[in-house]
Amino acid sequence: MKKYLIDPIKQRFLALWVTQEQVEEWAKNWRFFFILGMGRSGTTFLANFLNRAEGVHVFHEPAFEDFNAHVRAFYTPEIAERYIQNFRKKEIYLRMHHVDSGIYGEVNSSLRRHAGAIKRNFPEATILHLVRDGRDVVRSLMSRRMMTIKDPFSIRIHPKKSDPWSERWKKMDRFSRICWFWQVENSYLRSIIGKVIHFEKVLSSYDYFYTEVLEPCHINIEKKDWENAVASPRNATKNFGMSTWDSWTQEQKKIFRELCGEEMVKCGYEF
Repeated sequence: MKKYLIDPIKQRFLALWVTQEQVEEWAKNWRFFFILGMGRSGTTFLANFLNRAEGVHVFHEPAFEDFNAHVRAFYTPEIAERYIQNFRKKEIYLRMHHVDSGIYGEVNSSLRRHAGAIKRNFPEATILHLVRDGRDVVRSLMSRRMMTIKDPFSIRIHPKKSDPWSERWKKMDRFSRICWFWQVENSYLRSIIGKVIHFEKVLSSYDYFYTEVLEPCHINIEKKDWENAVASPRNATKNFGMSTWDSWTQEQKKIFRELCGEEMVKCGYEF
């Protein structure tokens, strides 16, 4: 993957000296796209694959500060606007200003709570909501650090007082919390973006991939290259700590349906 990363502390310092006028003038020669989704939904695979296209610069979670910013934006949406406008847009410029023109994209799970701010600050950009079957995402996340003390970001996320699950949160186990997280994050993205791109279909149909991803992002990738990529996906979970849906307990299936069932249907899944 092409990388133009700056030290996080240096990013913050340099951004203070970048003007909005500089960024806007540079951006005139660029197309932008942002593909946002929950973690374990194919973001790494898609970023690496799209990044192979000529004249396209695609990143997967390039700014470490995005993780902290996600937590802050989850609770205080207006912070997302300041983060994109005052730092993140300038950070993109700092990372890429040595390139005169092209297509800039991010396939980024950490900016999902910034979808609205991205729409306002990049009004011409293509913004897509990448979604994957919640059963597969929950299974994968259960095999990772999500909602444990080893993950300093997700462990700080919990339902707001207005959330119907708020009062039950303390009694919910890790599995239930991950189910809740999948539905609340995809519900938010869907409400902002309005349309979902199914990762399963990206892998199974080149025509779908072309129409729903390549064409809106103005990228050209041949079918043969797509076939080679889907034959060897990257960043796949190798050791699962949880079995597939068919082997889930009745209680687990009940919890998943209760927490994720409605959002699964709204995202276009049947189960």
